[in-house]
Amino acid sequence: MTAFRKYRMTVATSWYDATDRGAKSYELHYSVARRGKIRTVRRTLSKRGLQYFQTSMYRRLRKWTPRGKIKVSFERELPAVRSERRIQIEGRSMLYRGKRWWAYPLPHRDLSYARKKRGRPKRGPQ
Repeated sequence: MTAFRKYRMTVATSWYDATDRGAKSYELHYSVARRGKIRTVRRTLSKRGLQYFQTSMYRRLRKWTPRGKIKVSFERELPAVRSERRIQIEGRSMLYRGKRWWAYPLPHRDLSYARKKRGRPKRGPQ
């Protein structure tokens, strides 16, 4: 039997914003407890997290962030009691101007670990 582990991941991007005259940074922190191989869970979590980060940044800023500008990092796994189906997401946007950072919280979200299967609807008897 494999152990349950708590995974924590950060997805972030940063750039210089000329209108605000400072460096802007957006980051989302994902956490979920899963069972299985570390490599497999990390790969799935990073794939889901990257897709969600790109779409949420596009909705917020109306600019598409390329994958090369997005950084994904993991923290060390911790033991967990049981597995979870939902990924908890906490985010913040930050502005750096002069010698100081200003942080603004983003709304908390939940995301399913497994993507929904989409296909043709089943047809009934005719």
